[in-house]
Parts: sequence; structure tokens; C-alpha cells
Amino acid sequence: EYLAVDAEYAARFTAGFGERCPALRRVFVFGGGASLAPPLAAPLVVDGRSLRADPEQAPAPAELADDDVVLMLYTSATTGKAKGVMLTVVNLEANQDPSPGWLQLAEDEVILCALPLYNTFALNQCINATVLLGATLVLLPRFEALECLKVVQRYRCTSFPAVPTMLQRLLHHPEVDRFDLTSLRRFCVGAAPVPAPLLALLRQRINRDAVVIHGYGLTESTALVSVIEVTMDESGRIPHAKSIGRALPGIEMRIVDDAGRPAPLDTVGEICIRGPNVMKGYYKAPEATAQALVDGWLHTGDLGTMDAEGYFAIVDRKKDLIIRGGQNIYPADIEEALYRHAAVQEAAIVALPDEELGEVPKGFVALKPGARATPDELLAHCRAELAYFKVPVAIEIRPELPKGPTGKILRRALRA
Repeated sequence: EYLAVDAEYAARFTAGFGERCPALRRVFVFGGGASLAPPLAAPLVVDGRSLRADPEQAPAPAELADDDVVLMLYTSATTGKAKGVMLTVVNLEANQDPSPGWLQLAEDEVILCALPLYNTFALNQCINATVLLGATLVLLPRFEALECLKVVQRYRCTSFPAVPTMLQRLLHHPEVDRFDLTSLRRFCVGAAPVPAPLLALLRQRINRDAVVIHGYGLTESTALVSVIEVTMDESGRIPHAKSIGRALPGIEMRIVDDAGRPAPLDTVGEICIRGPNVMKGYYKAPEATAQALVDGWLHTGDLGTMDAEGYFAIVDRKKDLIIRGGQNIYPADIEEALYRHAAVQEAAIVALPDEELGEVPKGFVALKPGARATPDELLAHCRAELAYFKVPVAIEIRPELPKGPTGKILRRALRA
């Protein structure tokens, strides 16, 4: 019934919007007055600043049942069309409320948010954490490395939720050494594991005592499912390097085979999740819901393993598996090898069709600023690091790899 929107988006409303949304009572436009939201007109559209001046304009809290849908987010669509994920009161209470404690966040945090707010990562680790802790939030409209460097120094930010590609750009920015970043003491990293070279550089350039927590979660699980503190031993090795940690309290995780049966330890299978954090379902998509939720278990589409200590590790997305002449190839294995090359900043592997072998891997790489490497050099590096069948048939160097709004590299765009 109420809509809060930035002026730049309100300006995009088309004729008849009000008629198509008869239940809409009011549109609060921030960053500009109602005149910036044609063709809607007052009193339906009002300047959002009036909420600060007159809080009585805000609606009263709604009475809600535990199973009521209170939040709907859309999946990031890294593998296909985005779907609306329906999250309930219980989902949020069971998962978002304890998240600050799971992430070791303190009341005096100054959290830098450069993630999109329609994603569960930012909503949970930035907006929700700030409100629950009474902490401070420094909010940027989008990620831009130089701007992040400036605001960390200006506001003495202490926590930075990010994906590894964001940290890579920050630490390899040509002006990084101009800024005092020592206030950053905590990094909450999602979407991909933290490579050892990145962790070493982070501690060298920012804070040798910084705490780095890698979290695994997805929209369908409300937010976090497991976390692990990323550390480095004296030899420069990261224990449990590929691990996403153990299941958080109240959440069950298991690995299943293609038939849906629990898989043996250290065997690759699909990660499944059960608990009060699991979504109610996909909006107006009963078939997709039935595929994802089976006997109370959420099938994530992520391939992984579990060891004897209960640590889980991501191998890859199920849809990204490459089968080359009967040999299973996980793109993440090749990407990890490419990241060990000193010149590589971003890497992605996709499948190419092959008449003889069915599929073969091809690599896409973006180099660090000022770094040089040729495709032949990178292929030679892969041959030295990998089994012969995992070596890409080709590597293409690009200025930048395509990414979604949360910073994940989009393999589907590279396939296209």
C-alpha cells in the first residue's frame, strides 16, 4: 500500500501507474519532490523528507502471523530467470536477527555498504545489522573502488561486507596506498571463497589483524547458512581453504546424490538445507517451488562436499559442471589455478560444445591494472597446475568480465 522510491526511479513511472495499483495509498519520493515523479501527482506522491518532519505520515505497524510473507526478494539470476522468493516472519526471526552475532559484529561498527539493497547480502549484513546493533551505516549508491577508499578514510569504517571481486579492485587500485584503511577490522565475504593471495594482500595493505569471515547463504535460505573465519598459517596456507564452514545453529545441511540420498563423506553431491530459515516458496511458481523444496529440504543447486568434522565445501554450481569425454570438470578448480597467476585479477571458465568430447572448458580472464600476460602464458600456467583434461582449450583476455549487481561473475553472459 506504500511505496518508498528514489527520485531517479520515480521519474520512470508511466501513465496509468496509479490506476494499475489501486491499493497504493502513497508514494514517498526521496532525493526530490513530487514534481520529479510524473505522471503521478499529489496527494498520492509526496516528498520523502516529510516522513522525517512528520513521522505520523508513516503507517502503523501491521499485525502479522508467523507464516505471513513480509519480504520478497528476487534471485540474482546467475543461471537463468530471476524468481521471487517469499520470506516469512519466522524466516527473518530465525536467520536475520542472530546474524550480527554469527558475524562477530559489535555495537560500535561503522559498516560500509556498497552492495545493492535488493539483495539478501546487503539487507542482512548492512541494513539489518545496523538496525539491530544501533551501529552506523555508510551507504553508497553503488560500488566504485576509489569512492570506497575515500569514505573508509573519511568515516573510519570498521566493517566491509563484500564479494572477492570488490576486494580485488579495492586492493589493486593504483591509488590505494594514498589512503589510511587501518580502521577496517572486519570483512564479511560472500559469493566465493577468499583466495590466499587476496587474504595476504588484504592484511599487508589494510590491517594485519583484520578478521575475515566467509559466509555461505542464498536468498531462498533468507540469508546465512554457514560461516567460517578465514585464517592463514605461517606457511601462507589457508586451513579449510575451500570451506564454507559448518551449519549455523538451528540449520541442517547435508550432501545428497542424484537420487536424493545422503552422500558419503568427502563425496561430491548437491547441498541441501533444512530449517526455519528456508523460504515459503517462489512467488506464483509452484513447479519451481516443488523442484526446490523436497520433503522440507531446500535443494540449492550448489555442488559440494562434507568432511568428517562437518565442514562443507563448495565445488561449483550444478549447472556449471563440464563433462569432457566422461570426465567431470568443476570450473572452480580451473579458476582457482588461474587466480594463482600473479597477473590475473578475474577468471571464469565456461563450457564449449565439442563434437568429439561433448564439452570442453574455455577460460576468460581480466588482468590486474598494469599487469601483462598472454593467453599462451596462461595456458602454460594451467598445464603446470592442472590435470591434462582440465586445461582449457583456449583463454580469452578481456578488460573486464561481466558481473551481476552483487559482483558475481556471470558465466551465462560469457557463454552467450
